[in-house]
Amino acid sequence: MPEKKPLEESMLATATYDAVPRVGIVLSSFKEGAEHDGTPIPGLADPQPVDAPLTAAQTAAMLAKARELSQRTGGRAGRSAGSSDDWIVFLITRTPQLSTDPLLLAALVSDYAENGRGRRFTVAGAGPAPDGYDRMIADFARRHPKLEFEYADLATAPYLQVPAVRRTFAAKNPEGVYAIPKVIRECDRLISVAPLQTSEVAGVALTVANYRALAPVSVYGPKLEGLFALGDPADVLIDLYLHHPADYAILGGPAHRDAAGEVRHNIVIAGANAVSVDTIGAAVMGFDPLKLPLLDLLEKRGFGVADPDAIWTRGNEVEEAHRPFRKPAAWENV
Repeated sequence: MPEKKPLEESMLATATYDAVPRVGIVLSSFKEGAEHDGTPIPGLADPQPVDAPLTAAQTAAMLAKARELSQRTGGRAGRSAGSSDDWIVFLITRTPQLSTDPLLLAALVSDYAENGRGRRFTVAGAGPAPDGYDRMIADFARRHPKLEFEYADLATAPYLQVPAVRRTFAAKNPEGVYAIPKVIRECDRLISVAPLQTSEVAGVALTVANYRALAPVSVYGPKLEGLFALGDPADVLIDLYLHHPADYAILGGPAHRDAAGEVRHNIVIAGANAVSVDTIGAAVMGFDPLKLPLLDLLEKRGFGVADPDAIWTRGNEVEEAHRPFRKPAAWENV
């Protein structure tokens, strides 16, 4: 196995971002787009209405297109690519109401496994595996017997009490020490995959919000009450993010959630910077990202761009992809 970078060097390198981050936006109806110079962008081979049921193949095609459009000029895949010896963690959303779409996740894991972009693959979330995930992981293990596939319940996984590699922000945690699952600290690459979702606390809960899963319940309590006693929720979430900033981020699937319930909208938003991906996701949902404290603080602290006008989007335009989400009462004017 190649020699690993020291932890501090690896984490700080991950936290950087392009001056003009690239984000791919693909609806299931995407037929054709255009570059800023007018060069055509081929669409999906089998476009479907944005509220239509999707097959595994159609979901995989959307993901592949969004990832292709998020790449740097010249087709370089950036930090998300992975190498044959890497340990890849896919950090998912897992709540009683909503989880990361299994078809989207399966397409992502399949791409990495089939193209030699890792040796060990861990799907990680807060709590037991969502319905269908165990079967999916067993299927991957059967198809790729030389690779490792597993699910990690981060709520109960072994953890380390460790400081982040740079200054933290929660006011009541001056030492900056957190209990962090070993799988998060020790993996080579982390990819956060989430649906679109509103939040009473932060306005939106997207790929950065997945980092709540890093808090072990044995340390912080079943409702993470001990975690958020440490300071403002945005500061605490950013502190957790510091321990392994996402190498790549993906928003999407067919089912999402707003303040009124389920929202059906077939979309994939992908990019190498989670802050910029969440910014575009928030804009698609009808929010002004610059008025969301979490995104604003992430930008000010050097983790990405929270201004949609400063992000290079490719594929569908934000206006095309827009789907009004009912906002929580406290965020109606954001």
